[in-house]
Amino acid sequence: MLDLSQKWKFGIFASLITVLQALFVYQQFYWYLLLPIGLILLVWLISSVDKFFLFAVFVTPLSIELKESDLGAALSLPSEALIILMTVLFYFKLFVEKSIPASFWKHPITLTVLFHVGWMLLSSFTSTMPIVSLKATATRIWFVSAFYFLGTQLFLDKRNIPRFFWMYVVPLAGIVIYATYRLAVFNFEKQPAHWVMDPFYNDHTHYGAVLAMFVPFVIGATLFARFSSGWRIFSLLMALLICAGLFFSISRAAWLSVIAAAGLWVIMLLKIRWTVVFGTSVALAGLFFLFQTEIIMSLEQNKQESSGDVGQHFRSATNISSDASNLERILRWKAAVRMFKERPIMGFGPGTYAFQYAPYQRSNELTIISTNFGSLGSAHSEYLLPLSEQGLPGMLSFILLGVVIVWVGCRVIFLPGANQSTKVLAYAALLGLATYFIHAFLNNFLDTDEASVPFWGMAAVLTALDLNSEVKPIEKGLSHTSDFSEDP
Repeated sequence: MLDLSQKWKFGIFASLITVLQALFVYQQFYWYLLLPIGLILLVWLISSVDKFFLFAVFVTPLSIELKESDLGAALSLPSEALIILMTVLFYFKLFVEKSIPASFWKHPITLTVLFHVGWMLLSSFTSTMPIVSLKATATRIWFVSAFYFLGTQLFLDKRNIPRFFWMYVVPLAGIVIYATYRLAVFNFEKQPAHWVMDPFYNDHTHYGAVLAMFVPFVIGATLFARFSSGWRIFSLLMALLICAGLFFSISRAAWLSVIAAAGLWVIMLLKIRWTVVFGTSVALAGLFFLFQTEIIMSLEQNKQESSGDVGQHFRSATNISSDASNLERILRWKAAVRMFKERPIMGFGPGTYAFQYAPYQRSNELTIISTNFGSLGSAHSEYLLPLSEQGLPGMLSFILLGVVIVWVGCRVIFLPGANQSTKVLAYAALLGLATYFIHAFLNNFLDTDEASVPFWGMAAVLTALDLNSEVKPIEKGLSHTSDFSEDP
């Protein structure tokens, strides 16, 4: 029971909230009616960080982007509101409690992430559109803070790692059922497959990229011998749903990314030396540049258009003569390179490509889906986008991040004495990230919460597993986490 003084305090607080709510309604700021819910969530966040984190992961695929709001910016609700709260908590713990171990800040993935975000912030101050760039950078910072910085601390308790994967996979499987049902209504025709996942994902390539990231985990969980038979049946069901969703996403880039990740898995399984892999890659790149004229002429002879037939649709991925989607993507790439040549070091500023690329189009390169005003947005490449917006260091920071993640992932997997559960989780994170780094040649989605949550979360998984191999469990983690468990 509350004593008299507590009742007075509670009454004053409730009265203030009521007055504020009335004021916001009068001013037609209806989103502020959620203030009491926000306060409840804040209390929950402080008292149970790991559960709040997992709840935020769960609602991410179910969140809906509001293009226009009283907040004056597009916002994905409820996920981004929760992510911002987690970001505030992380920096509170960092500057007040100082509970983040020094080994985390010295880790190679952390150092690379800091370089990536730091250069993004620096290039915002030299941007051609500073407000746009600072908004884009702020979004990247809260994704990184909530799901990499804070996520790593939570994943030091290894039991939170499979929970993280499942908290995204289960609602994602629900969206697959929803999208597939809607597609079935249209007799599985090709055109509806581009939008049946709406309003949860903005198009089929975005949807396909996220599905591809979780294919390694659901397959690994199905094959993990130490799961009970009930869990393995459940994992098999989730694997079938995720793979079916990937198939019906008709995203050629997503399909290719899974095939490439499977190739990486074979290389690791056969323990082929990285010097051989690197040498072969350099040789293939050299052959491409040596015979690029012949290769391009051969590709231009491919007239296969995007089609409802799976084989034909897959072959259309190399059609650079008549496929409008491929030609438009090439146009965007060329525009990004021209922008880079004009501002090679600092770029035009994060988030500015959509506003700046129009003058860098060429009339002879325009396609049937191009616009003279350049109103279609993305550069369709996670490599060329920062090249145009943040200069050469921006692109190199993303490439370096990929290289370091692969190196750390392999170090965890091939560590002598690593148990089966650690290897399964490391493979799931590494191969999931590999699908995105491959897909990133053809699309970019790290400005969205649906892709950023698994991307930065999987990077945090590898960092935590690597730190667990270096430091005793008693020395790690936030004060609320439980002891490290060897099995998920």
